[in-house]
Amino acid sequence: MTELPPDPLVVWCVTDHKPGHESQLRGLLQALASRHRLDLTWIDARQPLYRRTAPRHGRPDFIIAAGHGTHLRALLMKWWYGGQAVVLMKPSLPHGLFDLCIVPEHDGVATENNVLATVGTLNDIVPGRERDPCRGLVMLGGPSKHHDWSDEEMVAQLRRLKALLPGVRWTLTTSRRTPATFTDAVVPLLDQHCVLVPHQQTDREWLREQYCRSGVIWVTEDSASMVYESLATGAAVGVLGVPRSRDSRVSRGLDRLLESGALATLQQVEAQGAMPPGTGRLSEADRVAEYIDTHLYKGGLAALDESPAGFTQSQ
Repeated sequence: MTELPPDPLVVWCVTDHKPGHESQLRGLLQALASRHRLDLTWIDARQPLYRRTAPRHGRPDFIIAAGHGTHLRALLMKWWYGGQAVVLMKPSLPHGLFDLCIVPEHDGVATENNVLATVGTLNDIVPGRERDPCRGLVMLGGPSKHHDWSDEEMVAQLRRLKALLPGVRWTLTTSRRTPATFTDAVVPLLDQHCVLVPHQQTDREWLREQYCRSGVIWVTEDSASMVYESLATGAAVGVLGVPRSRDSRVSRGLDRLLESGALATLQQVEAQGAMPPGTGRLSEADRVAEYIDTHLYKGGLAALDESPAGFTQSQ
């Protein structure tokens, strides 16, 4: 086990308490905690801005924020108390105000000396140590402003998936966007090896358990955040097609993952007779933590092209 430095890294996290933003923050904090002892303070961005009440701890090394409502608060705290300001996702204020902007590459932000592009958004999913190659998870989205939906087409894909991977026991779960009609449409597929758990019966901890235990995960392509979380588990990941009403930066980012071999398709499974192994686990939080540690904490900003996308061999 790597010995951590004796002096703690003082980190203030500015949060708006939205689950997606907190997942990004916690993902980066987990990665930093593998390198440092953390002296961590959470700052509520919903408090009035005029409340200049310093946390009990001293000057921060880093102020990390996620969510547009946190950006001004993070900058004010940087100006009042010092430290370096790190923002997750594309900032609503000029990039140059922050010491580092960690931005998904699909946001199309121009490369600058303080912008680090990531494959998707960060998350707090850790690789599963009890992954069962015969345990499969399917996460279903629904219609959105960029995607249409057909119950019949989705059921046909699921039927094909079951036939192509007959040794896998499947757990299907829906989302808030999944049409209510899908629950009835999928009934003919359900049996002792394929069960449906509606999203109303799940929570974040249930999903974490599924992530940790599933060796095979399939996600409908409209659920981009679920795709990136699935890649972080180290499982073999595939994508089920959903009709696109229009292309977007997010869908083009998904296409790049498909072209790289990080994601499987039903056509590839059929051609190979098995689930493709993928390109490894997506460990972007670790890559960002290493960049912060090396270039901001121990040194100055360096060329950003020294840090390739964070796929590592699955454990």
